[in-house]
Parts: sequence; C-alpha cells; structure tokens
Amino acid sequence: MKKMYIKNEKLFKNKIQLVVYLLLFALLIWAFIYLGTIDYDKTLPDNEKFAQEFSLVSEDNVFEYINATEALMVANGTKGIVLFGTKNEWVNYYANIVNKVAKQIEIDKIYYYDFISNRQDNNGTYEQIVELLSDYTMYDDYNKAEIYAPSLLVVSKDQVLLFDMETSFRVSDIEPAEYWNSFNEEQKIKELSKVFQEYKES
Repeated sequence: MKKMYIKNEKLFKNKIQLVVYLLLFALLIWAFIYLGTIDYDKTLPDNEKFAQEFSLVSEDNVFEYINATEALMVANGTKGIVLFGTKNEWVNYYANIVNKVAKQIEIDKIYYYDFISNRQDNNGTYEQIVELLSDYTMYDDYNKAEIYAPSLLVVSKDQVLLFDMETSFRVSDIEPAEYWNSFNEEQKIKELSKVFQEYKES
C-alpha cells in the first residue's frame, strides 16, 4: 500500500501578507464593536415627530407632546396652550392653522395631547380634565361631557381665554380640505391671532 503525502504549504506566503490579514482582522473587530455601540433608536425632537405625524405642518413647528398630567395642569389654570388631538385629517388641517398663527404671533410652544387612548381607558386624569372643562365641552347622548378632536385650550391667569372645538364634532360629510377653504381659514386665523396676542401679553 502506497503512502499518501500532502504537500505542506505555508498559510501566508510572506510577512507582508500576514500583517495585512492581521490589520483587516483588527479592523473587522473594531467595526463590530463600534456598530454595537450605536444607538439606532434615537428619539426625534417633538417638532420633527409632529411633522411626520401631520403632513401639513412644517417641520419647524411649535408643538410639544405632553401627557394627561401635564394637560391637567393647564386645564387647572397654569398658563399654556393645549391642542387636544389624535391622528386624523381634521387635526392635521387645524394644527397647520394653529402653527401658522403661533409663528406669526411668536408663540414658541403649544402643547399637544393625544387623549384618545386615555378617554377609551377611562383614565382618571383625563376625566379630571373633562370635569374642569365641562362648561366648554360637548355632551354625548348620555349627557356625559367629552372632549373631541381637534380642540384648542388657551389659558392664562387662571382664565380660559379660548376653548375652540369648531371642527371637533361634525354631523355633515364635508371633508377638511373642503371645510377649510380660504374664507374659513382666514376667519380662524383672525380669531386665533387675537387670542394668541392676548395670551402673549398676559
């Protein structure tokens, strides 16, 4: 029986090739470590997040997200402006108008509170907000006060300067693009401008 011999070949032909492979290996290790430290879940600033959620609103908007507790503080008399909303086209159109006026009057912050999940869960803090604003809110068929979207609350010096719910409770089939024609938008801009100016000066 013949013996079989395997030719012994060097893994690396020379020292330069060895150094190149070692450097590439070290570079790969560094890349894995670096990529592992990157935070891919970066939170967007509120204005950018809002612009992504509402397509008509510019990215340099004035909106800041808040929760029920923070909205309650404004409803209870703390100076502030709160847009009660949820993701739909009526809020999209209304928020665009509110943002335009705020920037014209130079109001740099308007709070945005999406209350829908809190209302569905009968959240206690949300219920307190409704109770505080019961003189302004709509009542359903069961005579229960509720907030509808979009609604805008403006408070200064413990006084409600405005609780606007013009398009929050609609019975017709009109679309927001049709409702917010140039005339209606101009009227709303005038109304909000007056209130926002009063708010700014108070």
